[in-house]
Amino acid sequence: MSGTLIDLARAYEEEAHRFRTSQRTRWALQGTADLFRRMAGNRAAADPARLTLTMSMLLDIPDRWCRQHGYRAVAGVGGWVVQRDGEPAILARVGETLLWNGEEITVAP
Repeated sequence: MSGTLIDLARAYEEEAHRFRTSQRTRWALQGTADLFRRMAGNRAAADPARLTLTMSMLLDIPDRWCRQHGYRAVAGVGGWVVQRDGEPAILARVGETLLWNGEEITVAP
């Protein structure tokens, strides 16, 4: 295990799904794994100027990041659709980075 929050979440989830784990322990382990995933997502969204979209990111993280800049983000099959008021929609895929330049959000590969 490399020790990142996502690795810790995976380890706790694997432990929760073991055959000989009581239901109470399973709930506790899954809750801890969920907490680690939320912490990793919040860390990724901590930079107000950029957000790199990952598969392990919780769906509400890009939405909250975009809302703080006046945009709305909706998760879809191809990625996230980001839009503000009457502006054209921006499609951001997993692996791309949303950049805030002080006036608008752009997408960088």
